[in-house]
Amino acid sequence: MPLESLLGDGWQVVPYFYNPNIQPREEYDRRLDVWRAFLDELGLSSVVGPYDSGPWDEKVGSLGGPYPLVPGMPDYQTNQKARLKRCRACYGLRLESAASLAGEAGCRYLDTTLTISPYQFTHEVLDALGSAAALLGKESLGNDWHGRYPLSVQRSRALGMYRQNYCGCRFSEQEARIERQARRREERGEMRGERGELGGEGESWERRVVCEATWVNQC
Repeated sequence: MPLESLLGDGWQVVPYFYNPNIQPREEYDRRLDVWRAFLDELGLSSVVGPYDSGPWDEKVGSLGGPYPLVPGMPDYQTNQKARLKRCRACYGLRLESAASLAGEAGCRYLDTTLTISPYQFTHEVLDALGSAAALLGKESLGNDWHGRYPLSVQRSRALGMYRQNYCGCRFSEQEARIERQARRREERGEMRGERGELGGEGESWERRVVCEATWVNQC
């Protein structure tokens, strides 16, 4: 997993959990419990941001949804543009909060594990990360963790982690449900000729942002 990789490379990591997008509250609490348990295994303390949906509703929720991405449907391109815009705003809100924490904690660098998920928009994640870091005079590590996704799935299963099936917000829950239904219809032959990857179904990753305070030279 990315966090373990950073620790193994000698970084001092300040993990931060800030996800006002996750709904309902019971889902948020469940994911937070998993995150804290994982950090306990690594001997790390957790920093948790406030669970206040107000800023998220204003800056992100107002962009609406659901925008399901079902290849072959006439509204695919329109939905993709709308969803990219909404998700980019969500990334920005959360990563700017992480950058603020980095300043308080004396960290120089900012990174996120969001890029491990093939269900996120990697380009938008990295763009939001760089913008948030620059806003507060920090540097973005900008790691793309895609290659570690299969390993993270194996690791989470071995640890018995809860594996959510949507990204987090109320729109993503609806989108994931619609996309799963489309996949099932396709498997039953009801959508012949419509092939391609369907995004939106979440996996076992936890939303973590890591800040680095001191680089330890490797031998």
